Amino acid sequence: MKRCAAALTLALALSAVPLLAHHSFNTFFDISRTVQIEGVVKSFKLVSPHSEMIVEVTDASGKVVDWRITARTGAVAARQAGWKTEEFVGKKVKVEGNPTRREGGTAMAAGVVTFPDGKVVCLGGCPGGPPIQ
Repeated sequence: MKRCAAALTLALALSAVPLLAHHSFNTFFDISRTVQIEGVVKSFKLVSPHSEMIVEVTDASGKVVDWRITARTGAVAARQAGWKTEEFVGKKVKVEGNPTRREGGTAMAAGVVTFPDGKVVCLGGCPGGPPIQ
């Protein structure tokens, strides 16, 4: 009986782990604020649970700083929307989103990416907007 109770307890504990692993964007990003950066896309990874982009931004002192951009969209949705890594990497972009809560941090939860030709890509959190315009 003790073995059965121990096994049941262990099974319940392990089944709760995925629930604890999920997080809210509000924990890491300041959803009440919006910032915009401009730079060149260094890398773009279509991964789950959230795709990630690194944008090289030149700051006021002329130093190049890497910004980590977290998409609210996972890899499956991104691929369904037709995103391709090569359409981002090496391109100059403007990115608007919610900054990290960490003071002086260089990360954001992305909303909109705008290319010089006017193409707009929504990385999530765009009210009523399609993933690609």
